Amino acid sequence: MLVGNGDGLQRAPWGDALKHRKLNAGRFALSGLAIATACLWGLNAQALGLGRLTVQSALGEPLRAEIDVTNLSAEEAGTLKLRVASPDAYRAAGVDYNSVLPGTQVQLMRRADGRSYLRVTSDRAVLEPFVDVILEMNWASGRLVREYTLLLDPPGTPPNAAAAPAPS
Repeated sequence: MLVGNGDGLQRAPWGDALKHRKLNAGRFALSGLAIATACLWGLNAQALGLGRLTVQSALGEPLRAEIDVTNLSAEEAGTLKLRVASPDAYRAAGVDYNSVLPGTQVQLMRRADGRSYLRVTSDRAVLEPFVDVILEMNWASGRLVREYTLLLDPPGTPPNAAAAPAPS
């Protein structure tokens, strides 16, 4: 490689080293196992992805929430098993297991426009202003565990209402 210095062209200090570099040389050496693992991580990046959570219920009502699914293949959808984690998983994570959770269901749903989402519903009213939910998702080629904190407004509070300023 040639570079200009104002007086003419000279050979670059690194010479042809860049042209002949090896991927597995020096301190950046990767073993075959590391390369295979990196490739699998790349493939796994296409796995089930979850996005925004929207709580649709108020305090004192049965739980209703939706979680956007950002990425889901047909194979994953066909073998997907969804559930709220067991009380033991909550203990292991150091998270309170709320009394609303034993009757809580998680279902994969599809919107009219074709986008997928998870519907989280309970069979009893939520009596606390927040609920920690740990979801376990298993499919044929993977597993995902995700924790969400659901905040519930008092009944009659409009969604995303701004807090009133404190009186002076």
